[in-house]
Amino acid sequence: MRRKQGLLIVCDGLGDRPIGRLNGDTPLEHASTPNLDRLVSQGMVGNVYPYKPGVRVGTDVGHLLILGYDTETYYYGRGPIEAASAGIDLKPGDVAFRGNFATVDGDRRIIDRRAGRITEGTAELARALNGMTLEHGVIVLAKELTSHRLAVVFRGAGLSASVKDTDPGATSEGNPWQDPSPLDATPEAARTAVLVREFSIKASNILSNHPVNLERKKRGSLPANFILLRGPGMMGPLPKLDERFPLKPACVAGDKTILGITRMAGFDTFTDPRFTGEADTWLQGKLEKALQLLHTDYDWVLVHVKAPDLAGHDHKPEGKVEIIERLDEAMGFLLKEIDLSRCYVGFTADHSTPCEVGDHSGDPVPTCIAGADVRKDGINRTGERFFRSGSLQNLSARDIFMIQMDLMGRTEKYGA
Repeated sequence: MRRKQGLLIVCDGLGDRPIGRLNGDTPLEHASTPNLDRLVSQGMVGNVYPYKPGVRVGTDVGHLLILGYDTETYYYGRGPIEAASAGIDLKPGDVAFRGNFATVDGDRRIIDRRAGRITEGTAELARALNGMTLEHGVIVLAKELTSHRLAVVFRGAGLSASVKDTDPGATSEGNPWQDPSPLDATPEAARTAVLVREFSIKASNILSNHPVNLERKKRGSLPANFILLRGPGMMGPLPKLDERFPLKPACVAGDKTILGITRMAGFDTFTDPRFTGEADTWLQGKLEKALQLLHTDYDWVLVHVKAPDLAGHDHKPEGKVEIIERLDEAMGFLLKEIDLSRCYVGFTADHSTPCEVGDHSGDPVPTCIAGADVRKDGINRTGERFFRSGSLQNLSARDIFMIQMDLMGRTEKYGA
């Protein structure tokens, strides 16, 4: 088959539900999107389930599915992904966690799971925890990630990932942190749970007196005085994308978690300080970089946009509309520069993050694949309700991945 290129824009948390103050529209339906509408008119569309109907997935699982992985085989927990994102090389027996810098009161009740979405000083805070020694000679590795996130790794003998998260979840403000406990009856799980508690208390004592937090308190900002842990895991094998298909992939992103996931999958990754992983990210710069990569020797480029997910978590539908309209403006530049007869262009999401829910949901995500020779659905409006009559229905993210690979001429014939 004739081989072509592909560009996929992953709008994190894009999917939503009807919102009263948006006249019953979702943010995507409500936004002014003339350039996305133009793209949609050139392709197939639908509402796609990341995994299965009604199943909520995390960003990690959602992106592995977008990359075509069977997550029942190749998912080892969020922690190993965060460790890779932070540049920590895991060794056999290491247990890795995803951590949040958080704010707690004197009784360790959670005031803010994200310490006011702290963005400055996290490298200094992580360095203060890195190298901490726990019982049984276990060493802690800590490294900052995007915004309030960090990777935490326990390195030592006799550890287990079967321990309960200390992070009680998205609606936990006012509640205490979850005291760690083992999830199975093994001595390794019991030992690791004790170590998680030891780490949490030691870390809180260090952070509470750290100059970064003393300065934050002085200016009225929430101190990052606690670490909430979740997603423990031990890394296993993960085949690279170019071992599965004949193509050279690249990822353009600002969010370190996405850079880590794609790096694990064998992508070359590209970022820029202006790709912030926040609402102020440089969207046209991301698309300019993607075009540059497509003009070299890359076959499939994934561009990640985090901001829609943040707006959903923060219950800000107008903010979600704004970022969608900013993306649409950048798409105007892209569509002037790209040749749809040589490169398929699409967009999707790793999951829905409805603004009125404030967390991931099991709703399907709006998805499009456009190209000069794509079977067009005849739809020219962008949004969940407009996509209901499209051809990409009752499919999963892995199905969409395979459709892209087939269109690009990267698949093998099944049978003679």
